[in-house]
Amino acid sequence: MSRSAIHRGTPLWGLLFGVMLFASNAGAEERVRLEHKAMPDWFMLDAEYRVRSLYINPLELGGETVDEMSWSEQRLRLDMGVRWAKKGGVYMQLDVLDGTLMGDNGQFGGDPQPSSGLALASRRPNVAGYGVGYAAGASDPLNSDNYVPVLKGMDPIQVNWAYGEAFLPLGFLRVGRQPFTLGAGIGGHDGLRRNRWGVSHYSHTADRVMFGTKIDEWVNAIKHGPGYEADPSMDNGLFFVLAYDWSVQDELTATDDNLHQIMTGLMWRKRKADWFGLEWKKLTAMAFMLTKLGPSFDTEVMAFPMRLKGIVEPLSFDFEYIVYTGKTREIAEGYAALSGKEAKTQQLMAMGAHASVGFTLGPVELLAQFNFASGDEDPRPSTDWTGFSYARDFNMGLLMFEHILAFESARSAAVGLQTLADSGAAAFPLTEVATEGRFTNAVALFPQIKFQLAEGPTHWVHARLGALFAWPAAKAGVVDPVATVRGVDGESIVDDAVNYHGGKPGDYYGTEIDLQLSWTWSQVFHWTLEGAVLFPGSSMQNVHGHAVNSYFVENRFEFIF
Repeated sequence: MSRSAIHRGTPLWGLLFGVMLFASNAGAEERVRLEHKAMPDWFMLDAEYRVRSLYINPLELGGETVDEMSWSEQRLRLDMGVRWAKKGGVYMQLDVLDGTLMGDNGQFGGDPQPSSGLALASRRPNVAGYGVGYAAGASDPLNSDNYVPVLKGMDPIQVNWAYGEAFLPLGFLRVGRQPFTLGAGIGGHDGLRRNRWGVSHYSHTADRVMFGTKIDEWVNAIKHGPGYEADPSMDNGLFFVLAYDWSVQDELTATDDNLHQIMTGLMWRKRKADWFGLEWKKLTAMAFMLTKLGPSFDTEVMAFPMRLKGIVEPLSFDFEYIVYTGKTREIAEGYAALSGKEAKTQQLMAMGAHASVGFTLGPVELLAQFNFASGDEDPRPSTDWTGFSYARDFNMGLLMFEHILAFESARSAAVGLQTLADSGAAAFPLTEVATEGRFTNAVALFPQIKFQLAEGPTHWVHARLGALFAWPAAKAGVVDPVATVRGVDGESIVDDAVNYHGGKPGDYYGTEIDLQLSWTWSQVFHWTLEGAVLFPGSSMQNVHGHAVNSYFVENRFEFIF
């Protein structure tokens, strides 16, 4: 869903945040939204409803517990706002029934409980979803094989955003629970419709106060004096942003358990330029600095995201790089309880990179994509932390990272959390072991080709084909931090390291072939079919060196107004 409908017609300051930090991907395929002719100027409403039906066979590549899996789920998203033109506004985003399964599901007397104890008599679907949990009747909560897909109760309504904004004489001010970034980047994703593959689930948000202004217009105003007309455009100029985030507030009677984040940076944009005899368009260069500070775990972490993107027809390019550095004891606290070792303040040094170059020739688009996320091959609390994860909704393919590794890492996290709960740990960093589909500890090449089969005025049809090749970024391979730390029996971790499937860490994730066919009618109805096959490598084999191919199919209906 495009935020352009929410901010349509606002002045420079209101538009600034839409391009800060991480702009939309160079190849993002958002359609122009329909004008709501019946809506008053002071009220905005955008709606998106989708239904997904998914099939995976198998979900567990090297085991016998979880074979094929299929489910259908839904989500209604509402973007709403009221505004005073050129003054400000208040905005909200709600997700309704997000991830809720179709039907009346669960065990009567249990959780979730269906609306009727007799399936034949059910007349009202309930609010249930699926997650990874302990299998009924299992006898060992520290065995990852005993964690399987299970039904769980869902919150019917989730508030993603609720914030106010004002367009001040000196710039733009926004306060409240707001998007961490607008756009799709490896360090942050707004959860909107920006991905080439799959869907977006998760809005990366912050409780924040943020100020922004346009530096070059201040310079021009001083230079030209009274009467100067400022350039209100978003795509020309030099922008400055400063923000403060309330990351954590725990005990209200103490301050040493709070975690604070400060963000500042510059972004330069150029609408058009004639350089070296070439016509450049939509140029963006940005550099930011983020700092997280918290005394309770001796946390001092800094991040430096940078990005450069633009178009030189028929080429487009997008380069992004982030490095994290600093120190914290929070991660070590959890792993120390897991291993029985003393927690120490760890040094952090992690990085991620994304590069894509596209070439468009008529109805055909070729895209070469490279991705990197550093890994941590030694998760013990006495060593430095080097793992980096992409933003949750920056999808890399359809199956390997999105579902297979997400499931296996969730099993590992469940075992670790059970161990920490039994030990009374002070921190629970093992929730981050569950990747939730994030691209992490990997180097990937992802060439793609798209064919525009029909384009307007009422029908848009395209087909897309991609081949994803992925290797572990860590020299030791893919290491399951929970199983590995629990199994260490000496000073060296090399002989104890295992992957999420119980086998050796390996040196290749595998090869995934993705296919997509999409039809859009009148910019309102979208029908998408996606499929994938995964040929697993050594990093996805079990203790016996075994891993089978996996297959994925998704049918998706989306209604967007």
